[in-house]
Amino acid sequence: MIKKNIDYAILIQNGYSINSTNDEKSLKMAYKNAKFILSISKDTSNCIKLRFPKIKHKILKVSYYIDIGRVNFNNKKNIITYMSRKLSNHSYLVTQYLKANLNKNWTIKNLHNFSEKKTYGLLKQSKVFLSFSNLEGFGLPPLEAALAGNKVIGYTGEGGSEYWQKPIFIKVNSGEVNKFANKIIECVNKFELNQNFSKSKYDLLKKKYSKINEIKNVKNFLKFI
Repeated sequence: MIKKNIDYAILIQNGYSINSTNDEKSLKMAYKNAKFILSISKDTSNCIKLRFPKIKHKILKVSYYIDIGRVNFNNKKNIITYMSRKLSNHSYLVTQYLKANLNKNWTIKNLHNFSEKKTYGLLKQSKVFLSFSNLEGFGLPPLEAALAGNKVIGYTGEGGSEYWQKPIFIKVNSGEVNKFANKIIECVNKFELNQNFSKSKYDLLKKKYSKINEIKNVKNFLKFI
């Protein structure tokens, strides 16, 4: 595209994966000649600015639209979900601690390698999602879990800090395994005392990542270019 003088943009979904090639010269040239750099989160934008400070004026923020479908809070079950894809040693320790401390009426399910349909189905049934995100540009699973009506506990993965707000999200610093387990146990106890999910905050989150909001952001981007 550079040789043919074609205008192009680069979409960055994870600022921690910018070094996609060992060819530093070509990488710098690709970013230097891009018309715009589209960033999926504030954290990703900061990564780009640190890596290529001379092109920070080209960065434009875009957003996600996430369609979980209808969530019936009355169908929620005593299920805790998580994905062991990243930081599997952390998830192993945390879940082992939980198994030793939770009442038998709670189930822990690993959603690793499930289809999107099955994953969404279980997220809509579960009440708590455990986040083991690690160096994520945005971190979709925790947000998808929240939009499926879960209390989300765990690591922001850095990029998730953009939406990680109480009371739906409970932050645990990466590596604080014991604290992680205790936060979950505390959360489960509250559920058993019938302290319900924050529906008002859920509605605000759903609106933020709606189709309407994404279209609005795209229109703003088109006006800019």
